[in-house]
Amino acid sequence: MGQPISYDLAKEALGRLNTDDTISSAHGILCGFSCVKQDISLDDWLNEILVSVDLNNLNEKESHQVMAEIFNSTVAQLADPTLNFWPLLADDSCSLSDQASSLVQWCQGFLVGLGLSEVQASEEEVMEMIKDISEIAQLEVDLMDDEDNAQDLNEIIEFVRIGVLFIQETLQPSKQDFISPDQLH
Repeated sequence: MGQPISYDLAKEALGRLNTDDTISSAHGILCGFSCVKQDISLDDWLNEILVSVDLNNLNEKESHQVMAEIFNSTVAQLADPTLNFWPLLADDSCSLSDQASSLVQWCQGFLVGLGLSEVQASEEEVMEMIKDISEIAQLEVDLMDDEDNAQDLNEIIEFVRIGVLFIQETLQPSKQDFISPDQLH
């Protein structure tokens, strides 16, 4: 797996394109859409977040390439059996309020992405996790920068991260062969 996606690089790239989405929201849309649509393509995602792309414009072409890298990395992360997926959020160099705001935007985007296709989930746990992410998407994010708030935010991010992997695996089961623990002995 490659290195994690740079929030600042991604934010800058999306900022040069014709969109109203933040990078966290756009990444959330990608992740939500990936959970409900098999074989999602780069164009599927970009058609949801961009008004247009002029590939003759060098800045937009470079930004398009960054978005393609984000797409490929995210799809690979979501399929990674080692749970190496991370939402694209503001990092520790930003204030806690900015980090929390990017999480709220990400969760809002994730819900939009889920809504792009009909969620077919009979599992109560999936619906409960979607409800929890919906509640996180409505949080007030004016946080003071202190250790307790930072720890709480990190726990919420981890909850969302694992929840998304659970939703994705439930709605789009991996095609990897499952090896029963009994077969290992």
